[in-house]
Amino acid sequence: MDSSKMRKAISLYCGWRYRSADAPDEEWHQAQPLPTTIHLDLLSNGQIPDPFPGMNEKLVQWVGERTWIYQTSFSIPEYLLRNPQCRVAFVAEGLDTFATVTLDGQHIIQSNNMFLSHRADITKQVRAAGDGRGHTVQIVFENVEEKGQELVQRYPEHNWFTFNSGVTRLAVRKAQYHYGWDWGPKILDCGPWKPIYLEIYEARVQDVSIKTRLNSEQELAVIDVALEVEGEAKSAKIEVESEGIVIETRIVDIMDHTAVAAIEISGPKLWWPFTLGDQHLYCARITIRSAPNGEGVALDVVTKKFGIREVELIQQPLVHSEGKSFYFRINGAPIYAAGSCWIPADPILPRISPSKYRDWVSLAKESNQVMLRVWGGGIYEADAFYDACDEQGILVWQDFMFACGIYPAHTDFQTTVRKEIEQNVRRLRHHPSIVIWCGNNEDYAIPVLAKMDYDVDEDEEGIRRSKFPARLLYERLFPTICNELIPEIPYWPGSPYGGSFINSLIEGDVHQWHVWHLDKFPYQHYPRLSGRFITEFGMQAAPCEATVREFFPPGAPITAANYTEDTHVKWHNKSEGAPENLEQYCVDNIPFDNTCLAGYIYGTQLIQSEALAIAFRSWRRLWSGPGKEYCAGALVWQLNDCWPAMSWAIADHNLAPKMAFYAVKRENKPITAGLARNTEKGLYLLEAWASNLTLKDVRVQVTIKAWSARSGCIVWDHNLHTGILLPANQSTELGKVDLDSVKLDPHEGSPSALYSDLVFAIYLSSIGSFPATGTESQPSRTIARHVDFHQPLKETPLQSQADDLMVKILTEGRELFVELRARVPMKGVYLEAPDAKGLRCDDNGVDLVPDEVVKLGLSGVAQTAVKKLVVTWLHEQGWQRQEIPVN
Repeated sequence: MDSSKMRKAISLYCGWRYRSADAPDEEWHQAQPLPTTIHLDLLSNGQIPDPFPGMNEKLVQWVGERTWIYQTSFSIPEYLLRNPQCRVAFVAEGLDTFATVTLDGQHIIQSNNMFLSHRADITKQVRAAGDGRGHTVQIVFENVEEKGQELVQRYPEHNWFTFNSGVTRLAVRKAQYHYGWDWGPKILDCGPWKPIYLEIYEARVQDVSIKTRLNSEQELAVIDVALEVEGEAKSAKIEVESEGIVIETRIVDIMDHTAVAAIEISGPKLWWPFTLGDQHLYCARITIRSAPNGEGVALDVVTKKFGIREVELIQQPLVHSEGKSFYFRINGAPIYAAGSCWIPADPILPRISPSKYRDWVSLAKESNQVMLRVWGGGIYEADAFYDACDEQGILVWQDFMFACGIYPAHTDFQTTVRKEIEQNVRRLRHHPSIVIWCGNNEDYAIPVLAKMDYDVDEDEEGIRRSKFPARLLYERLFPTICNELIPEIPYWPGSPYGGSFINSLIEGDVHQWHVWHLDKFPYQHYPRLSGRFITEFGMQAAPCEATVREFFPPGAPITAANYTEDTHVKWHNKSEGAPENLEQYCVDNIPFDNTCLAGYIYGTQLIQSEALAIAFRSWRRLWSGPGKEYCAGALVWQLNDCWPAMSWAIADHNLAPKMAFYAVKRENKPITAGLARNTEKGLYLLEAWASNLTLKDVRVQVTIKAWSARSGCIVWDHNLHTGILLPANQSTELGKVDLDSVKLDPHEGSPSALYSDLVFAIYLSSIGSFPATGTESQPSRTIARHVDFHQPLKETPLQSQADDLMVKILTEGRELFVELRARVPMKGVYLEAPDAKGLRCDDNGVDLVPDEVVKLGLSGVAQTAVKKLVVTWLHEQGWQRQEIPVN
């Protein structure tokens, strides 16, 4: 291939320097290779402390209050400019936020939006300069707080209102969490946060659209490819590859700088979420050439990976229930979407490497999460994030970047936002993982919470003059752009949204914060606090001890009379009143120890684990089959943290899972079982159900057992079903048992005292075969299990002592396991290996009952690295801990 005229990119990643605008001209400092930001550079050069430990966040606030200048030089070799038809562009993929770019003192780019990429044609400047002459690029990043305040004052008629992080952020198109949030620090960063480079080209592919269509039998797919071209290319060769092999080729002429092709694929391999199938990815390679019919020299080549899949958002009437469903159907298969919400993984964005993105997505998949919601107060994530979701089969709910406020809709704001939405939709639309685009996070809730009335039926001019003008964005601008650029993917105005009340339990999606926020209901109320699709809910907890130690200044002693009130613990919990709120949830449910760091961590993590387990278990129960999709998904707030924090995350910023991570993993396995204690007309009932989210029917035997929490004696062993069919992709009610009619071993005390002592467990065992006669073969392995303790846990007489727990370390080949066995029921048995950093259990925080061995796999370190295990569990009087040496 003749490459002399091919588009070439010259990276400007190195050689940059920076200084404060009020510093002397000669006071430059070396910047990190791009992409970078001012906090990263100052930190790398020792000019600021690490903002994370202790209260160092206070010490870096001055950084966001200044204007900063970046500068570099470059030259272009003469041979690259010999072609008189070639053009030179300066490309900045992201400038945070108010930035003025000059080339040799001449203005070329003005940015007011962190989420935009920029191109400037600098052909005349570099040609006029002559061969080999150096060029100087300077970027001035203005003080974002001052610029935001100027914009607020410029539009005094707008109702600048928010509950979070000040109003100036609403005027600025910048990652909103940089202003601080109720889980993260205020770090007002700026700088060239994405790559900068030069492009030298005669023609280039400006944009590629790839849309796929399936016939009803899914035996034929049509790939619609559309190109936009800059320059004088005459034809395009489009090759579709599958597993590295070209399977289809089309050559099309380029007319008026555009080209289209419809390519048929017989027997397509579909892209599925990992819970339902494989994640097959195709690749489109587009080569544009200088002559028609695929002749002439190649001018540019681009590639796009994509998947063939069909996405539908189903909203239709339900059986025996008011309202409508809200569920996703992928390739014709309804899916229960369990997962979590995603926030940016660091306030200093260039520190999030592609490998870290993959690790986070892998962590979500490990815990059986099939959907991640990219929250609207962060960023449109890096390609590496969506690539990882594509490859691992994780669905993405994508918010646009608006969160928790009354945003303006004046002309200038709409202009920059239109560019933002168009650019990012074009950049991301080929990713098969993205299954919905959503207008905002909680912006529709703000007027409700602020008791701000607005007329939902106003016309466009009426909306513009109203107290909620951003509806022009969410209900007019955004859906118009999405319908033009990605009509095959659903658009949703906001999260939450739906019904006569925006947080309706019977339509649309809901943020379920009646637990923790709002009414502060007990987490045991989750079963009645459902919704058609829950896009936020959660409970806080402390991270692991190593991360909690990052709350404190390095080397400082860590002691506190009360960790709820400790200054550093509070500093790392950005939600007002949250430490006290968390303690109340703990005190209401367990004997809580806030005077010991280990006890404080264990108690808060156990409560978070219990709360999320009850929520996931009870809401998944409502996925009851066709026409009965009463709840179709639950996304916990949140998967990750961006710094060492007390928060709702189920894994801390070091990717260390909390106990709740394992609860989420257990409750979202393909097949699960559940029990619930209830009273009905004075009767004590035990309700049982099972959930089969696979695409195959499963027949199981169902056994329920009960033990005395005090003695460990088994008091009931009941075969509920010898063989019952669990239909594919739905939950099944297994029946109710009247406990008063069950002949339990005699017990003194009232019925309520009796049942608080009882610990139940349900087991689903697979059936090898079911002959037509109805006689079943012997059950084989246990495929699902759930242990049910009385709630609140502090009323359960947990009597376990150290000698009631037997722990055995096993090796099988190169694999390491731990076996747990208990003489009495034990709650929340949690394993740690303080001397083996990186050790991971495939399950943790488990519940144990007598007559059962629980075997957990250990990974992440060599066998010899595990010197001892520390085991913690809940006791009637508090928490118990035991150290077990490993020989």
